[in-house]
Amino acid sequence: MRVIFNENIYNKYSISALISALEHKGLLEDIEVIIEDSDFFKEFKSHRDKVIFCFSFCSPQKCNVFDSLRKLKENYPEAIFIAGGPHPSGDPEDTLKAGFDYVLVGEGENTLPKLLKTLHTSEVKSKIINGDRVDINNFPPWSEKFHRLSPIEITRGCPYACKFCQTSFLFGTKPRHRSIENIIEYVEKFYKNGKRDLRFITPNALSYGSPDGKTINLQLIERLLKSIREISESIRIFFGTFPSEVRPEFINKEVLQLIKPYIFNKTLTIGAQTGSDSLLLKINRGHTIDEVYYAVDNATECGFSVNVDFIFGFPEETEKDQIETINFIDRLISLGDKRNVSVKIHAHHFMPLPGTPFHNKKPAKLSEKLTRYLGRLYNRKKIFGDLYKQILFCKRLIK
Repeated sequence: MRVIFNENIYNKYSISALISALEHKGLLEDIEVIIEDSDFFKEFKSHRDKVIFCFSFCSPQKCNVFDSLRKLKENYPEAIFIAGGPHPSGDPEDTLKAGFDYVLVGEGENTLPKLLKTLHTSEVKSKIINGDRVDINNFPPWSEKFHRLSPIEITRGCPYACKFCQTSFLFGTKPRHRSIENIIEYVEKFYKNGKRDLRFITPNALSYGSPDGKTINLQLIERLLKSIREISESIRIFFGTFPSEVRPEFINKEVLQLIKPYIFNKTLTIGAQTGSDSLLLKINRGHTIDEVYYAVDNATECGFSVNVDFIFGFPEETEKDQIETINFIDRLISLGDKRNVSVKIHAHHFMPLPGTPFHNKKPAKLSEKLTRYLGRLYNRKKIFGDLYKQILFCKRLIK
């Protein structure tokens, strides 16, 4: 039996986690796992083996995935098609309607191996399969057989339940942390395999070890970073930057002074989302613009550059909110200019993601003043991101 995973730049970490789960369950001895990009249907057209195609995708990839699915079903009328990830979990009925045979909702470390094992010999009646929330300590962060040494997931789940974000609704509001002992086990393997740039997957790097995800466990964070440094000084630790970020209210001078000697990155990624306090309340963000300003102020004073995440076009976002955001962004950028460090805006456009309270909400129109302002920021190289591509994705999703 062939199990073929569709991989792209958006789902590569999810694919690593799923394949590591198959390896952990001992299934790689019974099935052939193949990892290919979106054009893999051309390469495998001549094979007659039993084939199962697995897709993990977010809503912005939905249209491309559905197009690929139609082509694959023409070439493989007998194949089985499985979908999982944020979009299928948020809207399983829509995913089944597109032509998938099975949809895995939620976390797939237990459900995917179980489904594949059953499909090896028989059929499964249920088309929508709900996954249970797992202890991430029980699963490796990557597959050693496939040598996929991706970032280590250290925390899963987020307590804030922002209305635009799927994380809390997919993974729950109680954070689950990978133990330091478990992390160190894989960091040692990472280092022995010749890797040096170590990154982490977490909704908020500075929430590591926090029982509720809303307080800082500074002692445990220091123990984690110190334990990694003790393995080798040549390991370059990226903490509080891609593919994770930090919430602004967690940043203060004590925190920054503690982590700075251990980490390699000179830039922190901070989630602000908007410069309007009233809009922060509407989206249930859980912090104020003053806390964002204080975080950027402290970070730049300590010598860090900062990338600040903003989302434009929230539902019910008014022109007044957008003007307040413009003024706030100017204040943040001036902090960097004053201290000769970079403060840049990472721009996003609102997406109506399934499974969130804003799923059926339409985005607000970006005012002419905001559009012109963002254009000037691009000219000054003070902003980056796929904002305009996301605007097109959003229109296509709504259509």
